[in-house]
Amino acid sequence: MGIRDIDPSLLPGGPSLGTIVELVPRLVSEDPLVVGRYLQDQYGHTVRIPPIHPALDDDVFLVTHPDDVRYALQTHPRNFGALDVPGSRDFGRVVRNSVVSLHEDSGEGSWARRTRLLSPEFAERTVAETVPDIVETTLAAMAEFEGPDGVTTAGNPRTVPDAVRVYAPGYDGVRLMPAMQRLTLRLLGESLFGPDVRAHETEIIEAVDGLRDLFKRRQLHLVTSHVTRHLPDELHLPGWLQQPLGADPSVELTGRQERQVEAYVEQLVGAATAIVERRRRTPRAYDDALGTWLCRGDPVDGEALDPATLRQEVLGLLIAGHATVTAGLTWSLYLLAARPAVQQRIREEARGTDLLAPFSGAYCSVALDEADGTPPGTAFLDDLPYTERVWKEAIRLYPPLPVFGRTVKADVEVGGQPMAEGSHVLFSPYVTHHDPEFWDDPDEFDPSRFTPEAEADRHELAYFPFSKGRHACLGESIASVEARAVLAAICASYDIEFARPHHVDPEDFDPHDAPDMKLDSAINLQPDRDIHVRFRPVDAA
Repeated sequence: MGIRDIDPSLLPGGPSLGTIVELVPRLVSEDPLVVGRYLQDQYGHTVRIPPIHPALDDDVFLVTHPDDVRYALQTHPRNFGALDVPGSRDFGRVVRNSVVSLHEDSGEGSWARRTRLLSPEFAERTVAETVPDIVETTLAAMAEFEGPDGVTTAGNPRTVPDAVRVYAPGYDGVRLMPAMQRLTLRLLGESLFGPDVRAHETEIIEAVDGLRDLFKRRQLHLVTSHVTRHLPDELHLPGWLQQPLGADPSVELTGRQERQVEAYVEQLVGAATAIVERRRRTPRAYDDALGTWLCRGDPVDGEALDPATLRQEVLGLLIAGHATVTAGLTWSLYLLAARPAVQQRIREEARGTDLLAPFSGAYCSVALDEADGTPPGTAFLDDLPYTERVWKEAIRLYPPLPVFGRTVKADVEVGGQPMAEGSHVLFSPYVTHHDPEFWDDPDEFDPSRFTPEAEADRHELAYFPFSKGRHACLGESIASVEARAVLAAICASYDIEFARPHHVDPEDFDPHDAPDMKLDSAINLQPDRDIHVRFRPVDAA
């Protein structure tokens, strides 16, 4: 008897189909990550998930123990292929045939070849060379978000779409997510794309935000309509739950919504095409990764990337590079706004560097090259150990890649569970990062978790915000370098506070009292609603 011959209902380690009723309301009202934590708490580190989603008609397992994560991602990765479920297919419409989506079995292109061609520009040593530009770009963007007395005056033309508006009507501050979207897109220009990406700022941000919203609607519709059709007849749902679920068996977006998806995708394609066409006209005039990739030959076959493929790489990086760093910085600043003492410690550390030292009346030199050949920016980053710990703790609490999956390619056993070929395995950095077995007080913010001593004492795979193994995120170094430089630059010059609503009396408002935020894990992990902050310039002394 093979694994496929076993009745899934007889396998241990997960809720029965009957108990799914108690999970459906939570899936409707809360983010799936909240349900993931509940499943782990109730059923352990390897959970067989019942069919609450059309993608889950095959066996699906949530795997969260670091030993099992290591087994699948590091020691036996060839037994696990790319995940193909509706959510990943939505994502794939934008990132297809890019290094973000390719894997060993891809029919579109060679993952190994693409990685060879692109990886030099993602090395930390290479990215560190752009640190002075990252800091300058950050401070220039911040100048748009503050006025002479610290009150934000940056406005937006009426033609700017709502998703892109930084100005926050009714608040003494800015909308943090759109502000970080603008900044990180410009930073992507510094590290990979070149400054001309700013010409497409509005359409890129609007399209990514719009696709996120539409894909999230589709996923909710997929779950609710599937559950309604497939629960046994004897499980009668209460009326209060039946109404929001609906009985429509369709799992498609409406025609109007589908047309909007296509319009947003075309909007991104148009921006990516324009960027690549400028490189084709004068590739050597652009000192950036795109110009290099257009001209560089593969060391094995000598062929360079064709323009159509390069366009797909731009599209993939707009999602994986732009959205993930945006989310990480948004959560970081949300956490910092509630912790002025942490801001002050970063400020002191940042002002102790050559690049961010305040004016003292003496001659200022911004040259960061060192006699030992250290790249510009590397010494600067080495002088920010506490800032790095803050960033790591922020993305432990709120990992930009909160859940991802693999499909089993051969019968295996993981965490004591037999898994047949074709089964799906979900890994959740968010759930593992909040496991009390590996983290004391896992919901508390504590950068000391990332001192060298603490990291040495912890299971390596208890922390994997950008995945691990052969298919770990290629952009992890870019995200880490950018985040450290951005947080240091902001804290060196600004106090970060929550913005006061105009209808609230100043004496009744605490600028460091954090508003409660829920999770939104569509595409990446970000807050479920606007965070309003103000950046108040601090004295240079």
